[in-house]
Order: sequence, then C-alpha cells, then structure tokens
Amino acid sequence: MSEAEKTIIGHLLRFPDRSLEITEGLSYEDFSSQKLGAIFRAVPECGGDILKISNTLQSWGFVVTLSELIALEEYAFDGINLQSFKEEILTASKKRNLTHCLKSNLVEIEKPGSDLSEIHKNLSKKLLDLQAGVQTDHLLKRPADFREEILNPKTPKAMITSLDSFDKLLGGFRPNELTVLTGETSSGKTTFGAAFLPYVISQNHPVLIASFEMKPHQIQRKIIQMTMGRPFHELTQTEKERGLDVIETLPLHFIDAYGQIGLRELKGAIFQAHRKFQIKLAVLDHLHFFLKYSGDQERQAIDQSLRDIKSWAMNLGVHIILIVHPTKLTYDNKIVHLNDLKGSSGLKQIPDNVLSIWRPRDPDDLKKTKSEIILYVLKCRDDGGDEGKIILIFDKRSQSYGDPKPMKDLSSDDRKREWQNGY
Repeated sequence: MSEAEKTIIGHLLRFPDRSLEITEGLSYEDFSSQKLGAIFRAVPECGGDILKISNTLQSWGFVVTLSELIALEEYAFDGINLQSFKEEILTASKKRNLTHCLKSNLVEIEKPGSDLSEIHKNLSKKLLDLQAGVQTDHLLKRPADFREEILNPKTPKAMITSLDSFDKLLGGFRPNELTVLTGETSSGKTTFGAAFLPYVISQNHPVLIASFEMKPHQIQRKIIQMTMGRPFHELTQTEKERGLDVIETLPLHFIDAYGQIGLRELKGAIFQAHRKFQIKLAVLDHLHFFLKYSGDQERQAIDQSLRDIKSWAMNLGVHIILIVHPTKLTYDNKIVHLNDLKGSSGLKQIPDNVLSIWRPRDPDDLKKTKSEIILYVLKCRDDGGDEGKIILIFDKRSQSYGDPKPMKDLSSDDRKREWQNGY
C-alpha cells in the first residue's frame, strides 16, 4: 500500500461529504490490491460510517478491522493537494496494466500456431492506449471549475514574522511555497532562518526544523537566547529552565539527523510531521546535506531535489525554507546573487522566493561584523510580495533581528551613521 493510496483513502474516511471531489478521476481498479479497491468503493457507499464500512467489506469477502480503518484516517489532513497523489496512483496503475499486457502477450506468443502479426497489432494498440493515458479526463478543466476557489479561496493567510519591513516586502511566508535562503559563509543564514521562529510559533503555527549542521539542543539554546535578550551563558539556571519550560509547550518539532540524510527519508519525516503535528512551516538546513550524486551529476541532483521539495510544499500546503550555500565566491564579503548559487538554473526557476543575506564588514577588518545586515529579495513569484532589499539590525547578544529605529528616535550621531549606511 503506497503513501498516495493511504492518503486518498484516509481523506475519504475523514471527509465523506467530499467523496465526489476525492474520488474524481479514480477507479477502484487503479489501486494496487483488491482489498484497497474495495475500501475505496465502500467508503462513499456507506457514508463514512466505519462500522458499516467494515461490515460491508466483510460481506464482500474482505476482512478489514475498525483499527485498520482508523489508522488509515490518520493519513488525512486539511489543506493538502490531492491531485499529485491521484496522479501517483494512476501512474502506478498504468505501469501494472502495461506489465500485465506484456505478460499476457508473451503467453500468446508461446502458443503453437499463434498469429504474430495480429498479436503485434493488438499489443501496439494497447500500448498506445496506455501511453496516452485513458484516464485523463480529470486533468481537463474549464474556467468555471475554478470560480469558487477564486471568489472564496481556502488558502490560509501568509505567516508573518514580526519584522515589519520584511513582511511588507515579501508579503509573509505563504502556504504551498518554497523559499531559498542563501548568503556567504558566516553571514548568518541559519540564525536568520531561526530568528522569526519564536514569533511564528507563538501565532500557533507548528514548525519543523531539519538542521544537519546544528543539533536540536543548540537551536533551542539559540531560541532561548533570542527570547531572553542576552547570551545563553549569562542566563541563570532558573532562567534557562524557564526558557526550556516555555519551549517545551510550543508546537516546535525537530528532525534529529545530524549529518547526511537521503531525500526519501527526509520526505517521510516531513509528511509524518504534517500528519501528526499539522506543521505549517519547515526549515531545511541545508540543501547539500541530503544530495546524493557523483562527478558531474551535481546540477541534475540539485534540480531534482528542488522539484521534489517544491512538490512537498504544494502537496502538504506548507511553506518550506531551504538554506542553500553559494559556489566559491570570487572575493570576501560579496553579495550573493542568483548566478552565484550551485545549480543556478534550477535555483532561479523552481523556488517561489529567493532571499540573500549580507553582512557589511569594516574594510580594514572583514571578519568584524557590524550590527546591520542587508536582506535582498532576489525573487518573489507571488503578486503579494516584491523584489528589493531591506536593512535589519542584528543584535549580537540576543542573536536576533529587528527593524531599524525610526529616524525621529535616533540621536544626531546615530542619525548621521544611519544615513551614511544607506538607510
């Protein structure tokens, strides 16, 4: 039983009133087993009553317990895009039909006196039917099919970060989108990726963090430091415990896999987190930790990974932030642009948003960072946001970011410095 089959049947069980929408384009024959096909048929007929479904299945000769049906229902959740799961089921069904077709024709060929030309003709026709995809009606739509979605969109609002200038420029983190965050080494990519999490989580948006450079306990220390406003080592034991008590009540979840992890394992963990915790935002740090390639296959691996991750965001209705390292830069303190990213073609086309973080450095000492950083929005696909740049203040002691003070709140010396830095 595939994940796609479990998801479709789970939705039927949880949302029986949407059975026409969920079953559109599918047949019980498309499922990998007769038992699954029978469940697919029984749920709409029984109106979602699991006791009645179980009894009906038993009368058809299939033993399916109530606990099995309840377990399948756990694969359903709000805001998911079912179309990709349907396509996965149909593709698998087409492959099974093709295999069956080839096997049956091989049997015919082995029979004495078989008409090979007739077998070839029938096989060619069957292959053309399968290749064309006889069940494609569900893909063809008219403008009227989208009327309700346009007038009364069900898409949740974008998540805001509490950084007003950033929220106004990008428009917040929208569901179904992939955002790439990049910057040179030590520019603060991971820190920025975690900076807005306390606020997002406080708005009851469950978050999943998959960092393969930083262990979960290190990230929790950083979040406590952000909320307390000063370095973790300066906090008293009581303050640390109080911070941990707060974190442990929040909808914050981790993938604890320091080092390399494959895309398949990563997908499984993210889908499981969405099923169990209804996550709305996932932060993946970083792309090259779960790429597996050799030699000159890096670009293809990057493009395929981006397509996969983007599809996860759309299937689950979540926002994914993916941290990506640039290629080797030509000089220190360089602003990272789209062409500086490995696999730049895919990184230009596939993500919905691309952010580049840059810390200005003193000319005489590039390793000495100032408190200002510049965040570039290099790409924004949605009309609700825009490309451009903003300046944020980085507080080293709390490891947090904030908007600059309004000019009227600055002293004359501060105001002069702000203007010199291009505010």
